[in-house]
Amino acid sequence: MNVLLKELHSYHHEVAIQITQIKELLGRIRHGSAGADDCKPLFKQLEALHGDAERHHHENEELIRRALLATNAPIHQRVEDIERDHQAFERIAGQLKTLEASTQEARVIADTIDDFIKKYYDHMDTEENIFFPVADKWLSDIQWQEIKRQWHQSKL
Repeated sequence: MNVLLKELHSYHHEVAIQITQIKELLGRIRHGSAGADDCKPLFKQLEALHGDAERHHHENEELIRRALLATNAPIHQRVEDIERDHQAFERIAGQLKTLEASTQEARVIADTIDDFIKKYYDHMDTEENIFFPVADKWLSDIQWQEIKRQWHQSKL
């Protein structure tokens, strides 16, 4: 696997660790054993999922996706949808920020965040099992060099 794809995969692994921590906090909130102090770290972790590292990560994936679209590779519809997913996650990030000051029930907030997590995992699954393998197979060394030239670091 190309080193840039490995970096993207590693980022997904880091995000999955954060999501596990978020899910633990959601469990407490959903079952009513959480206080206001549990909500602060929850929203802090959610905010970290939508910062510069996430934006750079998506920009890097778009570099690869656009290069892949310029090849003769068979392009799965899910790969074509990745750009739209990235834009949707930006919108969802804004919606999740409004939940922190919301007067909604904890259960409704938890359900909204849980829905986001499911969509995020589905998105990562598409990238890792469809997009990355096709890019690894079809992109040339010259294309990878051009992608690397434009690459952003995306550490959480």
